[in-house]
Amino acid sequence: MLATLAALCLAVPAAPAEDKEKELSEAAKKELKQLDGKWKAVRLVVNDKDEEVTRDGADVFLTFKGRKVLLGDQEVFGIPALDPSTDPKCLDLKAVADVPGVVGKGTLYEAVYKIDGDTLVMALHLVEGKGRPVKFESPKDSGVAVVTLKREKN
Repeated sequence: MLATLAALCLAVPAAPAEDKEKELSEAAKKELKQLDGKWKAVRLVVNDKDEEVTRDGADVFLTFKGRKVLLGDQEVFGIPALDPSTDPKCLDLKAVADVPGVVGKGTLYEAVYKIDGDTLVMALHLVEGKGRPVKFESPKDSGVAVVTLKREKN
């Protein structure tokens, strides 16, 4: 299960860990504000199979706070790049902490995403070297994971 949690935040190493954060465009800053908040993982599809979306029997939550992403209470990713002008929209996440079986500190993960009201969908490759997905699909043996999250209301 922990290995599939990587899909909750992205996937394939794309650049050296030394890369600095890029300055975000005004459109990207506006998009970050749309992502801000707590999101509950409600569905995870990997290689055309639904996977469990719990961690140690509990619900899985991602919280976006500016350019930080928390898994539960732990900051796990920074957001070095975000491009809402592409179709689909692109998001890069850089691991800032080790989560055994999930992510390794310093790894850059590429993803595509879409927001529809209170629903966030992200797709990523779980297989190193495959690059950024271009669709929100997870065909058999593709190594693509698609995670659906619902915004938590306060």
